[in-house]
Amino acid sequence: MLEKTVFFRATTEANSMPKSAAEIIISGRSNVGKSSIINALCSQKNLARVSKTPGRTRSINIYSVSMGKWIIDLPGYGFARVSSQCKALWKNMIEECIIKRNSKKVIYTIIDAFVGPTELDFNVVKWISINSIPFKIIANKCDKVPKNISIDEIQSKIAEYFNIDKSNVFAVSAKLKNGFNKLQLDIIKFLDNSRSINAPPL
Repeated sequence: MLEKTVFFRATTEANSMPKSAAEIIISGRSNVGKSSIINALCSQKNLARVSKTPGRTRSINIYSVSMGKWIIDLPGYGFARVSSQCKALWKNMIEECIIKRNSKKVIYTIIDAFVGPTELDFNVVKWISINSIPFKIIANKCDKVPKNISIDEIQSKIAEYFNIDKSNVFAVSAKLKNGFNKLQLDIIKFLDNSRSINAPPL
């Protein structure tokens, strides 16, 4: 299912986005590996553009899994070499995409498993919780974590940090393509339980 995902459109106007049946929203700090996660998740090499420069994603990028069922890549929050005015526009754009659109959605927030959650990560998750949006955590870069720390330990610690169930934490390595089976199944289950709609116009 996910391997058939295609790029649908990019926009900076959330209110111009057509109606969807279901949305998987990918969020995370700049340069945490959002594009790499999407590529690994969909078993494709170049579906999402990968860059080493923080702040490269400057629009809402929509990927179509099937009729009206999307994966949405949001601009990274945090450090980016752009103006404060641009950052303010990003903030408004993201808020409109997440809060103002009446769509069935789950947010998967990516954190760096090696660095651990930052203050920005905690603030974003708190904001998501306040607005009653369902969310889960993807811990990326697990290949950098010391070998004596198990995946179960990583998940348990992060679940404790964010006060969520461990089943809602997915430990992966986009670099090594490890740990994606459970994440893929979780996303497919959500999308399968959502009714398809007619494909919106390109």
